[in-house]
Amino acid sequence: MSNCADAARRSPDDQLREVATILATGFLRLRQRPAPTTKEGEKNLPKSSPDGLEVPPETRLSVRVG
Repeated sequence: MSNCADAARRSPDDQLREVATILATGFLRLRQRPAPTTKEGEKNLPKSSPDGLEVPPETRLSVRVG
């Protein structure tokens, strides 16, 4: 990784490539973490969303003018 002065002289493609590298490294590190094996790691996760993801059978569209 470079410092700020070097980043100002880099092309937008080089800057984008560096950001992509940082994000990919973080993603790979996240995937390598062990999954929680105890109930303690699961206690904060909800079983399901209270509202759910279902779309109601009748959808209304409301538009206000003005």
